[in-house]
Amino acid sequence: MTKTQQQVWSMKIAISAVIILLLFCIAPVAALGVLGAKYTGSIVPGGMDTHVVTISIGSGEQATDVMAEVEGFGQTNDGIYMPLDPGNDLNPYSARSFITLDNSTIHLEPGTSQSVTATINLPQNTGPGGRYAIIYIRSIPGTGTSLSTAIVVPVFITVAGTTPIETGSITGVDTGTVTIGQPITITTTFKNTGNYHYYGASNEVTLTDSNGAFVANASTTPMLYAIIPGNTVQFGAQPAAKNLQAGTYTVDSKVLLGGQVLDENRTTFTIQTNYIPPATESSITVTPGSPATLTSPDGRYSVSFPQGSVLSDVVVTLKPYPKDQLNPAPSGAKLGASSFEITGLAGLLSQDASVQVEYSTDDLAAAGGDTSQLKLSYWDAVKGQWIILPTQVNTQDMSLTTTTNHLSIWAVMVSSSTSTSPTKASIPVVLNILALVATALIVGGIARLRR
Repeated sequence: MTKTQQQVWSMKIAISAVIILLLFCIAPVAALGVLGAKYTGSIVPGGMDTHVVTISIGSGEQATDVMAEVEGFGQTNDGIYMPLDPGNDLNPYSARSFITLDNSTIHLEPGTSQSVTATINLPQNTGPGGRYAIIYIRSIPGTGTSLSTAIVVPVFITVAGTTPIETGSITGVDTGTVTIGQPITITTTFKNTGNYHYYGASNEVTLTDSNGAFVANASTTPMLYAIIPGNTVQFGAQPAAKNLQAGTYTVDSKVLLGGQVLDENRTTFTIQTNYIPPATESSITVTPGSPATLTSPDGRYSVSFPQGSVLSDVVVTLKPYPKDQLNPAPSGAKLGASSFEITGLAGLLSQDASVQVEYSTDDLAAAGGDTSQLKLSYWDAVKGQWIILPTQVNTQDMSLTTTTNHLSIWAVMVSSSTSTSPTKASIPVVLNILALVATALIVGGIARLRR
């Protein structure tokens, strides 16, 4: 090898090493760390207690300012704890006004920690049960960490010497709109009407027809979060109903705690057209040397892979995807009723697969009866948008067909146009390719230099 060739290869090795170094540097930033992330204590009326929260950041972080505040104890519909500002903290079991912090703003240097002490003074006239608040800790944007990080420290105070009451009330049972190909979701809204929090509440629903005959049932797993007195949460149960004839059905919903029924409520709903449940999950192994077809158990969805569409054996799975979790449709379009997900492939297919969907009467209704408006589309997570594909419509077998090299979340879309564009490899794929190329250059270059 000449001196000039050695210089060229030395430069290639250096550039490749830099590429690999940059790839390894693309990593999430460390978040705030905390000790004392929860307070559970028993205090007599007129008594006092303290709780220490220690906050830290990693040695790789920049110096950061952190704010700590005492807020009300709120909850999302699924029970997750969330802070409530004073204007919205109207719960009679709030302990927000009983708690003071010795410091509301602290400064953290990389790799260090500091503590905030909460002092809890329970008034003499505090009633029975529990009292609740949240110590809300968050980094101040622009003062160091790349991400604005927040930590919720729940405060559970038991009023010592008093009797806790664990009761609750179902304030609503809702089935939503029953859609062909989508699960029937029974949403039960429940309020803790007692004076004390409790863990592990669950929901059981039973579906019966107009004659009182059993149709299906379902139960939720015990809730991981405590339900705070005065707060309201929701349970979502999906009874595995089979094909249902049009008609009226009854839902019986119970909320239980340790096997004891806290409350029970009923509602009825009507199905206008015969109901078909969502497809269950199915999988196949696609190999490079053979064509393959993945079909849902009910036959509504299928994906046909040509020979050579993958470079190595891949297990591909087709499963239902809840419509209520789909991203909104693009401007000028709207979502139909059918949606599903194809998983198993990290990148793109080497050759296009054929995707076929049997559209439902609900899809057709969403299109106002105009089959030409029905399109197949997939969610491009890299671009953050729906890609609406040219779609062949067969009204004889009520099918929609398109081709794609992209396995993702799919939905029937109602649109007069398509939005196809050359598909680009996702960021992980590009990074992997760059890493492989860079590594090859380094290995090859070192071998040449050693010759």
